[in-house]
Amino acid sequence: MVRIQSPEAMFEFWKQLAKEHKILLLQGELGAGKTLLAKGFAQGLGLDPHHVQSPTYAYLQTHGNRLLHIDMYRINEYSELVEKGILAQIQEYDHIVIEWPKFIERLWLSSYAVITIEKISEDEREVKISEQLTVKSE
Repeated sequence: MVRIQSPEAMFEFWKQLAKEHKILLLQGELGAGKTLLAKGFAQGLGLDPHHVQSPTYAYLQTHGNRLLHIDMYRINEYSELVEKGILAQIQEYDHIVIEWPKFIERLWLSSYAVITIEKISEDEREVKISEQLTVKSE
């Protein structure tokens, strides 16, 4: 577990994740910093972080051909991932950030890091990173 003391330090930490991981699954309460993580991750990939916003209502954002940013907060059933074209998009990108991940066992991801962010105070966060390997099925 890592304790991060400021938004600036958090942003730098997220940039570093882009060098270590390709797929991130983000967990944490509203306002914990999931979208800030996506911005830092994007900058770590050489993308402009100002173009990264929470795709809560659009469900996904693409950033060139380098990053797919998905928000599953409003997804209630696996079939919605298919209907909205999200499942097809996942197969096309190497770098993916998923906020509020759901139905992970059915997404055919071979490996990913689960990032859990806990809001300690307005500026301070506690971050837990766990790596997962899955067996592709279906």
